[in-house]
Amino acid sequence: MSSLIRHISPVRPERARGLVAEVYAQVNREFSSIGPAVMMLSPSEELMAAGWSLMREAQLAGAVPILDKAVAALGTALANGVPYEIETLVVVVRRLGAGALADAVQRGEDPADVRLGALLAWASSTGVREPGEPPFTGETAAELVGTVLFTHFINRVAAAMLPAGLTPGTLDPEDPPAFDDAPVLREPTGDLKPGATLALLDGLPSLEEPAWAEGTPVGAAYAALTAIAGQGAALLSPAASDVVTATITTHRGRRVPAGAWLDQALAPLEGGGRAGAKIAILAGLAPDALTDEDVAEWRASDRRLSDHCTTHLLAYGVITAVEAIETDIAATLRPSAL
Repeated sequence: MSSLIRHISPVRPERARGLVAEVYAQVNREFSSIGPAVMMLSPSEELMAAGWSLMREAQLAGAVPILDKAVAALGTALANGVPYEIETLVVVVRRLGAGALADAVQRGEDPADVRLGALLAWASSTGVREPGEPPFTGETAAELVGTVLFTHFINRVAAAMLPAGLTPGTLDPEDPPAFDDAPVLREPTGDLKPGATLALLDGLPSLEEPAWAEGTPVGAAYAALTAIAGQGAALLSPAASDVVTATITTHRGRRVPAGAWLDQALAPLEGGGRAGAKIAILAGLAPDALTDEDVAEWRASDRRLSDHCTTHLLAYGVITAVEAIETDIAATLRPSAL
């Protein structure tokens, strides 16, 4: 597994202690066995706890049907074009009883189910263009918006840290695993009690909760993730972090192929500051273009830089993009959805 996840050496389940062990135990009990998409955040126990909290409280727990949230996550994965995440969510949707929708997605067709099709189309537009008014009410905004934003976050981390061409297999324990330590899904039920992850966030940094989820476990988890991931800015000089924020915000957090625009953005910087800013910008906007050499160049600029630092720098670039997408989504929510 250490060679499967790029840029860092993950904490394996049998070696996990403290907060990482607590997260692994809860993930294993409520979602899946511990595969690479879970382990890739393990060098930072704070990021791992906040990320799992947002996923669990938004996508797995609560009042919104779990199928609706799986469809929203699948639409977001389609927007990001990350095959591993798309295939995983197609399996989830199929296991939740929406085989026809899963088949339609695999064929590139519109689903026959109009309601779920509208939700899929809305989620697919986020992070790609200005989204229209979402097809849900205020009572469901926290869980559905939280699901979409977490999926944008984890998709981009996965695109930066997992090798191209990785496939999840069937995620069924009865079938041969696609690779060593391939995850196995627990049976999704949708009846998890909200708030069970909030104890994991005790004592961790937090920002103001967003209006669309204020006072909910989703709001607390999102506030923690944005605060903790944002701490990665401290790994850069103020000038470099300003370049990262300005570049990602200019693109409104939307995926864009790496190109001349990146060199232009980095032109004012040099040395380790330039190398670090490049990593953060690529993580946010073009994560699949991030190379081992990019990370090695930055790590070589300061021997104190660790796997913990690398995870936080990637998360900083990604959360900057997610916050730009959140701004666009929040602007479309009807007052009744806040």
